Amino acid sequence: MDDPSPGDGGGGASEDGSGGRGGMGGEGGGGADPVTTVQAGGVSWDEEGTVCVDPGAQGGGGEGGAGGQGGAGGSGGVFAGACEPLDPVGANVPLPPPGCWYSSIGGGVFRNGECCYEFTASCGGSGRPFLVGERARTAREQRRDAGGWGGAPRPDLAGLGQGARAALAEAWLRDALLEHASVASFSRFALEMMAVGAPAEMLAAAHDAARDEVRHAALCFGLASAYAGAALEPAPFAFGGVVEVTSDLAELAARAVREGCIGETLAAVQASEQLAHATDAAVRSVLAAIADDEARHAELAWRFVAWALQTGGEAVRRAVAAAFEAGLAAPSPSAAATDAADDALAAHGRPGGAVMAASWSRAIAEVVTPAMRALLSAQAAA
Repeated sequence: MDDPSPGDGGGGASEDGSGGRGGMGGEGGGGADPVTTVQAGGVSWDEEGTVCVDPGAQGGGGEGGAGGQGGAGGSGGVFAGACEPLDPVGANVPLPPPGCWYSSIGGGVFRNGECCYEFTASCGGSGRPFLVGERARTAREQRRDAGGWGGAPRPDLAGLGQGARAALAEAWLRDALLEHASVASFSRFALEMMAVGAPAEMLAAAHDAARDEVRHAALCFGLASAYAGAALEPAPFAFGGVVEVTSDLAELAARAVREGCIGETLAAVQASEQLAHATDAAVRSVLAAIADDEARHAELAWRFVAWALQTGGEAVRRAVAAAFEAGLAAPSPSAAATDAADDALAAHGRPGGAVMAASWSRAIAEVVTPAMRALLSAQAAA
Protein backbone atom coordinates (compact mmCIF):
# COMPACT_ATOMS: atom_id res chain seq x y z
CA MET A 1 0.00 0.00 0.00
CA ASP A 2 1.26 3.49 -0.82
CA ASP A 3 1.05 5.77 2.18
CA PRO A 4 2.15 9.38 2.34
CA SER A 5 5.32 10.12 4.23
CA PRO A 6 5.08 11.68 7.67
CA GLY A 7 4.71 15.44 7.68
CA ASP A 8 6.45 17.98 9.87
CA GLY A 9 3.70 18.96 12.23
CA GLY A 10 3.40 17.55 15.72
CA GLY A 11 0.58 17.77 18.21
CA GLY A 12 1.29 20.25 20.97
CA ALA A 13 0.60 19.57 24.61
CA SER A 14 -3.03 20.22 25.42
CA GLU A 15 -3.95 23.12 27.68
CA ASP A 16 -5.16 20.82 30.44
CA GLY A 17 -1.78 19.07 30.57
CA SER A 18 -3.07 15.75 29.29
CA GLY A 19 -0.84 15.66 26.23
CA GLY A 20 -2.44 15.57 22.80
CA ARG A 21 -2.22 12.67 20.39
CA GLY A 22 -0.07 13.18 17.34
CA GLY A 23 -1.35 15.35 14.55
CA MET A 24 -1.45 14.09 10.99
CA GLY A 25 2.24 14.79 10.63
CA GLY A 26 3.95 14.27 13.98
CA GLU A 27 4.07 12.88 17.47
CA GLY A 28 1.88 13.75 20.42
CA GLY A 29 2.82 16.55 22.77
CA GLY A 30 4.12 15.65 26.19
CA GLY A 31 1.71 16.00 29.07
CA ALA A 32 2.28 16.93 32.68
CA ASP A 33 0.60 13.79 34.05
CA PRO A 34 2.76 10.67 33.59
CA VAL A 35 -0.26 8.39 33.94
CA THR A 36 -2.68 7.32 31.24
CA THR A 37 -6.15 6.53 32.58
CA VAL A 38 -9.19 5.05 30.89
CA GLN A 39 -12.61 4.37 32.33
CA ALA A 40 -12.99 0.63 32.82
CA GLY A 41 -16.35 -1.10 32.70
CA GLY A 42 -16.59 -4.84 32.24
CA VAL A 43 -15.76 -5.44 28.59
CA SER A 44 -15.69 -1.82 27.47
CA TRP A 45 -14.78 1.68 28.54
CA ASP A 46 -15.01 5.27 27.37
CA GLU A 47 -11.91 7.32 26.74
CA GLU A 48 -11.69 11.09 26.35
CA GLY A 49 -8.88 13.10 24.82
CA THR A 50 -7.80 15.69 22.30
CA VAL A 51 -6.90 15.19 18.65
CA CYS A 52 -5.26 17.95 16.59
CA VAL A 53 -4.91 18.33 12.83
CA ASP A 54 -3.34 20.81 10.43
CA PRO A 55 -6.31 22.88 9.22
CA GLY A 56 -4.71 23.44 5.83
CA ALA A 57 -3.50 19.96 5.02
CA GLN A 58 -5.47 17.32 6.87
CA GLY A 59 -4.79 14.82 4.15
CA GLY A 60 -1.24 15.85 3.33
CA GLY A 61 0.80 14.31 6.13
CA GLY A 62 1.47 10.88 7.51
CA GLU A 63 -0.13 9.47 10.61
CA GLY A 64 1.17 10.53 14.01
CA GLY A 65 3.81 8.47 15.78
CA ALA A 66 3.45 6.35 18.87
CA GLY A 67 2.79 9.49 20.91
CA GLY A 68 3.90 10.69 24.28
CA GLN A 69 7.03 12.52 23.12
CA GLY A 70 7.14 16.25 22.38
CA GLY A 71 6.53 16.70 18.63
CA ALA A 72 8.03 19.29 16.35
CA GLY A 73 6.02 22.44 15.70
CA GLY A 74 3.32 22.21 13.01
CA SER A 75 3.99 23.54 9.56
CA GLY A 76 1.72 25.61 7.38
CA GLY A 77 0.66 29.14 6.72
CA VAL A 78 -1.45 31.58 8.66
CA PHE A 79 -4.92 30.28 9.40
CA ALA A 80 -7.68 32.81 9.91
CA GLY A 81 -10.86 30.77 9.38
CA ALA A 82 -12.98 28.53 11.57
CA CYS A 83 -11.95 24.93 12.19
CA GLU A 84 -13.98 22.55 10.05
CA PRO A 85 -16.06 19.83 11.75
CA LEU A 86 -14.45 16.39 11.86
CA ASP A 87 -16.44 13.34 10.82
CA PRO A 88 -15.70 10.56 13.39
CA VAL A 89 -15.49 8.02 10.55
CA GLY A 90 -13.99 10.33 7.95
CA ALA A 91 -10.90 9.36 5.97
CA ASN A 92 -8.85 12.34 7.16
CA VAL A 93 -9.44 11.89 10.89
CA PRO A 94 -6.36 10.79 12.87
CA LEU A 95 -6.57 7.30 14.30
CA PRO A 96 -8.33 6.97 17.68
CA PRO A 97 -6.52 5.21 20.54
CA PRO A 98 -5.95 1.54 19.67
CA GLY A 99 -8.96 -0.59 20.51
CA CYS A 100 -11.22 2.46 20.42
CA TRP A 101 -13.72 3.98 17.99
CA TYR A 102 -14.81 7.61 18.07
CA SER A 103 -18.23 8.14 19.65
CA SER A 104 -18.18 11.90 19.17
CA ILE A 105 -15.81 14.67 18.17
CA GLY A 106 -16.56 18.20 19.34
CA GLY A 107 -16.02 21.51 17.64
CA GLY A 108 -12.49 22.53 16.73
CA VAL A 109 -10.45 25.18 18.51
CA PHE A 110 -7.42 26.70 16.77
CA ARG A 111 -4.40 26.26 19.06
CA ASN A 112 -0.67 26.20 18.45
CA GLY A 113 -1.12 26.23 14.68
CA GLU A 114 -3.60 23.34 14.61
CA CYS A 115 -7.32 22.69 14.93
CA CYS A 116 -7.83 20.70 18.12
CA TYR A 117 -10.95 18.70 18.93
CA GLU A 118 -12.11 17.07 22.15
CA PHE A 119 -13.29 13.52 21.51
CA THR A 120 -15.04 10.69 23.28
CA ALA A 121 -14.24 7.17 22.13
CA SER A 122 -15.84 3.83 22.90
CA CYS A 123 -13.19 1.24 23.59
CA GLY A 124 -13.30 -2.52 23.74
CA GLY A 125 -10.62 -4.30 25.64
CA SER A 126 -9.77 -7.35 27.61
CA GLY A 127 -7.27 -8.60 30.10
CA ARG A 128 -6.67 -7.65 33.71
CA PRO A 129 -6.31 -3.88 34.18
CA PHE A 130 -4.70 -2.20 37.17
CA LEU A 131 -7.59 -0.31 38.71
CA VAL A 132 -7.33 2.74 40.92
CA GLY A 133 -10.86 3.29 42.13
CA GLU A 134 -12.89 2.73 38.97
CA ARG A 135 -10.19 3.75 36.54
CA ALA A 136 -7.65 1.59 34.76
CA ARG A 137 -4.12 2.97 34.92
CA THR A 138 -1.06 2.36 32.76
CA ALA A 139 2.38 3.89 32.53
CA ARG A 140 3.31 6.11 29.63
CA GLU A 141 5.81 4.95 27.06
CA GLN A 142 9.30 6.35 26.62
CA ARG A 143 11.97 5.98 23.96
CA ARG A 144 15.47 4.79 24.68
CA ASP A 145 18.52 4.29 22.50
CA ALA A 146 18.71 0.71 23.73
CA GLY A 147 15.52 -0.36 25.43
CA GLY A 148 15.38 -3.34 27.77
CA TRP A 149 11.84 -4.45 26.86
CA GLY A 150 12.27 -5.56 23.26
CA GLY A 151 11.85 -9.31 23.68
CA ALA A 152 9.91 -10.16 20.51
CA PRO A 153 11.10 -11.70 17.24
CA ARG A 154 11.21 -9.10 14.49
CA PRO A 155 8.20 -8.93 12.15
CA ASP A 156 8.57 -8.66 8.38
CA LEU A 157 8.15 -4.98 7.54
CA ALA A 158 8.39 -5.42 3.76
CA GLY A 159 5.42 -3.94 1.98
CA LEU A 160 4.18 -1.96 4.97
CA GLY A 161 3.69 1.74 4.26
CA GLN A 162 4.41 4.43 6.81
CA GLY A 163 0.76 4.74 7.81
CA ALA A 164 0.36 1.01 8.38
CA ARG A 165 3.55 0.88 10.44
CA ALA A 166 2.38 3.82 12.56
CA ALA A 167 -1.00 2.15 13.17
CA LEU A 168 0.66 -1.14 14.13
CA ALA A 169 3.13 0.62 16.41
CA GLU A 170 0.31 2.36 18.27
CA ALA A 171 -1.80 -0.79 18.56
CA TRP A 172 1.02 -2.97 19.88
CA LEU A 173 2.19 -0.17 22.16
CA ARG A 174 -1.26 0.06 23.75
CA ASP A 175 -1.22 -3.69 24.32
CA ALA A 176 2.28 -3.45 25.78
CA LEU A 177 1.23 -0.81 28.29
CA LEU A 178 -1.85 -2.81 29.30
CA GLU A 179 0.20 -6.01 29.70
CA HIS A 180 2.73 -4.05 31.75
CA ALA A 181 -0.07 -2.78 34.01
CA SER A 182 -1.31 -6.36 34.42
CA VAL A 183 1.95 -7.18 36.23
CA ALA A 184 0.91 -4.74 38.94
CA SER A 185 -2.64 -6.07 38.96
CA PHE A 186 -1.54 -9.68 39.52
CA SER A 187 0.98 -8.62 42.15
CA ARG A 188 -1.76 -6.85 44.09
CA PHE A 189 -4.08 -9.81 43.55
CA ALA A 190 -1.50 -12.08 45.19
CA LEU A 191 -1.35 -9.82 48.25
CA GLU A 192 -5.13 -9.73 48.45
CA MET A 193 -5.36 -13.51 48.20
CA MET A 194 -3.00 -13.69 51.18
CA ALA A 195 -5.28 -11.24 53.02
CA VAL A 196 -8.32 -13.50 52.57
CA GLY A 197 -6.50 -16.81 53.16
CA ALA A 198 -6.68 -18.23 49.65
CA PRO A 199 -5.10 -21.65 48.97
CA ALA A 200 -1.37 -21.87 48.30
CA GLU A 201 -1.75 -23.16 44.74
CA MET A 202 -3.82 -20.13 43.76
CA LEU A 203 -1.26 -17.81 45.31
CA ALA A 204 1.50 -19.51 43.34
CA ALA A 205 -0.55 -19.28 40.16
CA ALA A 206 -1.00 -15.52 40.65
CA HIS A 207 2.77 -15.04 40.89
CA ASP A 208 3.23 -17.19 37.79
CA ALA A 209 0.68 -15.03 35.98
CA ALA A 210 2.55 -11.84 36.92
CA ARG A 211 5.70 -13.31 35.38
CA ASP A 212 3.71 -14.20 32.27
CA GLU A 213 2.59 -10.58 31.99
CA VAL A 214 6.18 -9.34 32.19
CA ARG A 215 6.94 -11.57 29.20
CA HIS A 216 3.81 -10.43 27.36
CA ALA A 217 4.75 -6.79 27.88
CA ALA A 218 8.27 -7.40 26.58
CA LEU A 219 6.92 -9.19 23.50
CA CYS A 220 4.45 -6.40 22.73
CA PHE A 221 7.02 -3.66 23.34
CA GLY A 222 9.33 -5.53 20.97
CA LEU A 223 6.73 -5.56 18.20
CA ALA A 224 5.79 -1.92 18.82
CA SER A 225 9.46 -0.93 18.66
CA ALA A 226 9.97 -2.78 15.39
CA TYR A 227 7.02 -1.05 13.72
CA ALA A 228 7.93 2.35 15.19
CA GLY A 229 11.61 2.06 14.29
CA ALA A 230 12.57 3.12 17.83
CA ALA A 231 13.14 1.32 21.13
CA LEU A 232 9.96 1.75 23.19
CA GLU A 233 9.56 0.79 26.82
CA PRO A 234 7.42 1.80 29.82
CA ALA A 235 8.21 4.90 31.80
CA PRO A 236 8.13 4.55 35.61
CA PHE A 237 4.67 3.50 36.76
CA ALA A 238 3.02 6.25 38.83
CA PHE A 239 1.24 4.39 41.62
CA GLY A 240 0.43 7.61 43.43
CA GLY A 241 2.32 6.68 46.59
CA VAL A 242 -0.14 4.11 47.98
CA VAL A 243 -1.37 0.80 46.57
CA GLU A 244 -4.61 -0.18 48.25
CA VAL A 245 -5.09 -3.84 49.16
CA THR A 246 -8.52 -5.11 50.17
CA SER A 247 -9.22 -7.89 52.63
CA ASP A 248 -12.96 -7.88 51.87
CA LEU A 249 -13.63 -11.23 50.19
CA ALA A 250 -16.85 -10.05 48.53
CA GLU A 251 -15.11 -7.02 47.01
CA LEU A 252 -12.16 -9.10 45.85
CA ALA A 253 -14.40 -11.75 44.29
CA ALA A 254 -16.42 -9.10 42.45
CA ARG A 255 -13.25 -7.57 41.02
CA ALA A 256 -12.00 -11.02 39.99
CA VAL A 257 -15.23 -11.41 38.02
CA ARG A 258 -14.68 -8.19 36.10
CA GLU A 259 -10.94 -8.43 35.61
CA GLY A 260 -10.53 -12.19 35.33
CA CYS A 261 -13.68 -14.16 34.55
CA ILE A 262 -14.78 -11.60 31.96
CA GLY A 263 -11.64 -9.62 31.11
CA GLU A 264 -9.13 -12.44 30.82
CA THR A 265 -11.54 -14.83 29.17
CA LEU A 266 -11.97 -12.15 26.51
CA ALA A 267 -8.21 -11.61 26.39
CA ALA A 268 -7.69 -15.26 25.51
CA VAL A 269 -10.43 -15.12 22.87
CA GLN A 270 -9.04 -11.87 21.47
CA ALA A 271 -5.51 -13.26 21.12
CA SER A 272 -6.87 -16.42 19.48
CA GLU A 273 -8.91 -14.33 17.01
CA GLN A 274 -5.89 -12.19 16.18
CA LEU A 275 -3.80 -15.33 15.72
CA ALA A 276 -6.37 -16.78 13.33
CA HIS A 277 -5.98 -13.77 11.02
CA ALA A 278 -2.25 -13.13 11.39
CA THR A 279 0.21 -14.42 8.80
CA ASP A 280 3.45 -12.77 9.95
CA ALA A 281 5.55 -15.45 11.68
CA ALA A 282 6.84 -13.18 14.46
CA VAL A 283 3.39 -11.86 15.29
CA ARG A 284 1.92 -15.37 15.29
CA SER A 285 4.53 -16.59 17.77
CA VAL A 286 3.70 -13.71 20.13
CA LEU A 287 -0.05 -14.20 19.87
CA ALA A 288 0.18 -17.96 20.37
CA ALA A 289 2.08 -17.47 23.63
CA ILE A 290 -0.33 -14.79 24.87
CA ALA A 291 -3.45 -16.81 23.99
CA ASP A 292 -2.23 -19.86 25.94
CA ASP A 293 -1.23 -17.83 28.99
CA GLU A 294 -4.40 -15.75 29.10
CA ALA A 295 -6.51 -18.91 29.04
CA ARG A 296 -4.68 -20.10 32.18
CA HIS A 297 -5.14 -16.69 33.81
CA ALA A 298 -8.87 -16.81 33.11
CA GLU A 299 -9.03 -20.30 34.61
CA LEU A 300 -7.36 -18.99 37.78
CA ALA A 301 -10.00 -16.26 38.10
CA TRP A 302 -12.86 -18.72 37.74
CA ARG A 303 -11.27 -21.06 40.32
CA PHE A 304 -10.74 -18.21 42.76
CA VAL A 305 -14.33 -16.98 42.43
CA ALA A 306 -15.61 -20.54 42.95
CA TRP A 307 -13.49 -20.80 46.12
CA ALA A 308 -14.71 -17.40 47.31
CA LEU A 309 -18.33 -18.46 46.82
CA GLN A 310 -17.77 -21.61 48.87
CA THR A 311 -15.95 -19.67 51.58
CA GLY A 312 -17.86 -16.43 51.87
CA GLY A 313 -21.48 -17.46 51.64
CA GLU A 314 -24.41 -15.29 50.64
CA ALA A 315 -22.63 -11.93 50.83
CA VAL A 316 -20.05 -13.08 48.31
CA ARG A 317 -22.71 -14.62 46.09
CA ARG A 318 -24.60 -11.32 45.92
CA ALA A 319 -21.41 -9.41 45.07
CA VAL A 320 -20.40 -11.93 42.40
CA ALA A 321 -23.86 -11.98 40.80
CA ALA A 322 -23.95 -8.17 40.73
CA ALA A 323 -20.46 -8.03 39.17
CA PHE A 324 -21.46 -10.43 36.41
CA GLU A 325 -24.67 -8.50 35.78
CA ALA A 326 -22.80 -5.18 35.49
CA GLY A 327 -19.96 -6.60 33.42
CA LEU A 328 -22.20 -8.39 30.94
CA ALA A 329 -24.50 -5.37 30.66
CA ALA A 330 -21.64 -3.14 29.56
CA PRO A 331 -22.09 -2.32 25.88
CA SER A 332 -19.92 -4.19 23.43
CA PRO A 333 -17.86 -2.05 21.05
CA SER A 334 -20.48 -2.20 18.31
CA ALA A 335 -19.07 1.01 16.82
CA ALA A 336 -16.20 -1.17 15.65
CA ALA A 337 -18.40 -2.22 12.75
CA THR A 338 -17.47 1.06 11.08
CA ASP A 339 -13.79 0.16 11.27
CA ALA A 340 -12.60 -0.71 7.77
CA ALA A 341 -10.74 -3.99 7.34
CA ASP A 342 -7.11 -3.76 6.25
CA ASP A 343 -5.40 -6.93 5.07
CA ALA A 344 -1.94 -5.61 5.93
CA LEU A 345 -2.95 -4.84 9.51
CA ALA A 346 -4.75 -8.17 9.89
CA ALA A 347 -1.63 -10.00 8.72
CA HIS A 348 0.21 -8.37 11.60
CA GLY A 349 -2.37 -9.30 14.23
CA ARG A 350 -4.83 -6.43 13.83
CA PRO A 351 -8.03 -7.62 12.13
CA GLY A 352 -10.83 -5.13 11.60
CA GLY A 353 -12.85 -3.86 14.54
CA ALA A 354 -16.00 -5.60 13.33
CA VAL A 355 -14.19 -8.95 13.49
CA MET A 356 -13.10 -8.35 17.08
CA ALA A 357 -16.52 -7.08 18.15
CA ALA A 358 -18.13 -10.24 16.77
CA SER A 359 -15.61 -12.48 18.54
CA TRP A 360 -16.23 -10.72 21.87
CA SER A 361 -19.99 -11.12 21.44
CA ARG A 362 -19.59 -14.84 20.72
CA ALA A 363 -17.32 -15.28 23.73
CA ILE A 364 -19.83 -13.58 26.03
CA ALA A 365 -22.71 -15.70 24.69
CA GLU A 366 -20.93 -19.04 24.35
CA VAL A 367 -18.33 -19.00 27.14
CA VAL A 368 -18.78 -16.39 29.86
CA THR A 369 -22.56 -16.52 30.28
CA PRO A 370 -22.86 -20.35 30.45
CA ALA A 371 -19.88 -20.55 32.83
CA MET A 372 -21.40 -17.87 35.05
CA ARG A 373 -24.71 -19.73 35.24
CA ALA A 374 -22.99 -23.00 36.08
CA LEU A 375 -20.87 -21.32 38.75
CA LEU A 376 -23.78 -19.62 40.50
CA SER A 377 -26.04 -22.68 40.19
CA ALA A 378 -23.40 -24.92 41.74
CA GLN A 379 -22.99 -22.55 44.68
CA ALA A 380 -26.75 -22.29 45.20
CA ALA A 381 -27.07 -26.07 45.27
CA ALA A 382 -24.22 -26.48 47.77
